[in-house]
Amino acid sequence: MSGPEAATARAESGSPIRVFWVYRSFIWRSALHDLRYRYVGSALGMFWNVLIPLAQILIYAAVFSSVMPVRLAGAAPANAFTIYLCAGLLPWIGFSECVARGTNCFLENANYLKKLPIPEQVFVACNAVGATLSLGISMALLFLLASVFGWKITWAWSSIALVVLLLQALGFGLGLALGSLNVFFRDIGQALPIVLQLWMWLTPVVYLKEILPPALQAVLPCNPAFPFIDALHAAIVWGEWPTGWHWGVMLFWAAAAPLIGYFVLGRLRPEIRDVL
Repeated sequence: MSGPEAATARAESGSPIRVFWVYRSFIWRSALHDLRYRYVGSALGMFWNVLIPLAQILIYAAVFSSVMPVRLAGAAPANAFTIYLCAGLLPWIGFSECVARGTNCFLENANYLKKLPIPEQVFVACNAVGATLSLGISMALLFLLASVFGWKITWAWSSIALVVLLLQALGFGLGLALGSLNVFFRDIGQALPIVLQLWMWLTPVVYLKEILPPALQAVLPCNPAFPFIDALHAAIVWGEWPTGWHWGVMLFWAAAAPLIGYFVLGRLRPEIRDVL
């Protein structure tokens, strides 16, 4: 055995970290290729990667600071709710993209999986890295526009990158598990957008957690997405570092989800390429 087959055999027999190390160049090039050619054929091309999140932020700013002004308690600027909304919604969009694309990636890459000896999880990682790069662009634009708005940038903002990476690790794990199951149960991919939409409204992404009844507030910690969104709101809106509870729960889900994903993939891997 030599060439790609040998590399795949070594990767699959090693740890997940080894797999990603062996295929690191492939993952990175695939993610960049996706960003460059996602809007191929359009006049502006890859610039849409910047223009779309920029337009979203500006629309939120116009609506919630002028048309329907909403103010946050403890946050004086008129555009505070715009920042709050973007701080939760932009990461959620990136997370949802990570989960959704991971769920469908085995079906979308069926021809490659049949012909190339590349471990299945590498394709999910390509999508996760691509979604994370898109999210990084959105968060960078939020940082720039918050500065333009005169928003106070504190040291707590330095925690954002790690929180986002942990959130995307959760998305990668879910995408890996659901992607493996979706090969056999195709309804999963069809139902997922509905589930993600419902999940978003069960998470304080676009509303304050304080408006929920006490009974619902008490069960929020059971929501895997809640500590990530809450930590981002705390850092970006109120300039507060995520608490020890935030970090502990985020690290737990960022580790547990990929482990579950690998377990599901391991059980189904012998049949996946045959079913595809």
